[in-house]
Amino acid sequence: MASWRFSVGSLVGRAARFPVPVAPALEDAELLLERLGNGYPDHEGALQWRSDGAYEIDFDLNELAETSVAADAPTGWRDLLLVQAGTPGLPANPPDWGTYGGRTALRFFRPTFQDVWVMPGETVKITGSIYRPSTSAGSTGTEVRVVDLTTGRQYDAVAVGFDDDGKVAEQTTSDAWLDFAVSIAADATHTERRLYRVIVRPQASSYGATTFGYISKSGASGSPALFAEADAFAVIGHHLPKGTTLTFVPQPSGTTVTLPLAQPSCYVIAPGGTQLVQTWRLTIATPTALRLTSPRPIFGEVWIGKTRTLLGGSPVMPISLTEGNPNQVRVEGQRRRLEVLGEEVNPPAEMMLQFAFTTASYEQARDEIARLVRFGAEPLLLLPSDAFEGAGRLYHGRLGEEVTYQRISPGGSESVRSFAWSFTESPLAAG
Repeated sequence: MASWRFSVGSLVGRAARFPVPVAPALEDAELLLERLGNGYPDHEGALQWRSDGAYEIDFDLNELAETSVAADAPTGWRDLLLVQAGTPGLPANPPDWGTYGGRTALRFFRPTFQDVWVMPGETVKITGSIYRPSTSAGSTGTEVRVVDLTTGRQYDAVAVGFDDDGKVAEQTTSDAWLDFAVSIAADATHTERRLYRVIVRPQASSYGATTFGYISKSGASGSPALFAEADAFAVIGHHLPKGTTLTFVPQPSGTTVTLPLAQPSCYVIAPGGTQLVQTWRLTIATPTALRLTSPRPIFGEVWIGKTRTLLGGSPVMPISLTEGNPNQVRVEGQRRRLEVLGEEVNPPAEMMLQFAFTTASYEQARDEIARLVRFGAEPLLLLPSDAFEGAGRLYHGRLGEEVTYQRISPGGSESVRSFAWSFTESPLAAG
């Protein structure tokens, strides 16, 4: 049996911005796109039906926020010196968004930062433009750094690796924008998620109201970006009629990925491998004959991420799988007859997944997944091999709080150990 592959995290849980409709595909006022991907897909999102039967949504994978959702008001960026001093609040000259250097950009007076999670095995890319104003007294330049908080080391774009004083980009020329786009490769020696700190600062010995720099989107107005590579795409809990075409189109360029349609969820692992793209456009095209007769398209969650191979292959067979409706009501009738009344939802599956490993790989495999999902705190998307239940089946949900484990054959370097998790599939909402 082929190895199981899995992906951890969810789109909105990792990205700092919500999906947006692409004109003229209007957003449905009652079923908002902000409700896509908020953990379990039991809150639906939808778009209004277009006369041509198709619509599009853009998913921006940028993990750097530009609002107070992820960090301090009003910019989404925090003051590093205050955090290191343990002082709450904003500095005397807080960072702000405005028109600077001819662009909409972030202005910062002191070292300013955001922290983002990076999954193991993921390459990320950071892009933006930095500016050193000639009116910035006391500064010799403007710089961007990415620090791995696990090690304290900083990424060096010149040396192409982490060291003790690395910079992603540095602008020392006055009144000019410097574009940068730097890929940070995954560290194969780390199997746990990592926290990267993105720092922008004026290069100065002291900071004040006249010491500042700017950062914008690479080559344009807006926010800088940090985003991860992707090769796994899924639409979970959808109500799309048979014959609908689902495609993910990278913006502005790249290789388009097509999803084979299956109910109630469908996924694909891109045959061309991973792509390092910030924005993916989901296009939904319904056959002409069904535009007026089929129900309105609705999804629970859209998933864009990267797969990993589970060490040790697939779970030990047989797998016990139970499917039940959480909204069932049992009614006792005449002659003590029990009738089960349930809502029209797809029943979630529950199963116990048991894995067997040699001693050499046991602890790594057990800890890798357990720490990634924090024992049920985040969704876990499992993509089993075709040998289990046939092609096209997708399981999406959470691992249980408990891990059971045992040594099957004690003693010796080749002893076999096993561990098991309970897995509960996400409930899929009805339309």
